[in-house]
Amino acid sequence: MGWWPDALNPFKGRAMSPRKFEERRKMIALAGEVEAMGDMFTRMNRQCYQKCCNQRILDGMDYNDELSLDDERCLESCATKFMATQHMVGAIFMSEAQAEQSKMEQ
Repeated sequence: MGWWPDALNPFKGRAMSPRKFEERRKMIALAGEVEAMGDMFTRMNRQCYQKCCNQRILDGMDYNDELSLDDERCLESCATKFMATQHMVGAIFMSEAQAEQSKMEQ
């Protein structure tokens, strides 16, 4: 995953109580989710920027700190499609993971 502070490191320090271990496990899971969301947001920004804005800059045009209406529409559409695709892929992944878990429990 990434860099973890000592407070989240389960291998650092003394043995801990089951309650403390569970709290730390939840913190690690939450930190992983935050990192994954940040990564997804970065990928979405990069892809949509390249699709909607990159050509204008390559053509030598300047934005003067503003996007055109077409650029805004393109970015909004791109972000919406990106998030819908991520949701769909996540649902498929969860469905397959649940099916695999059901097989293992039988």
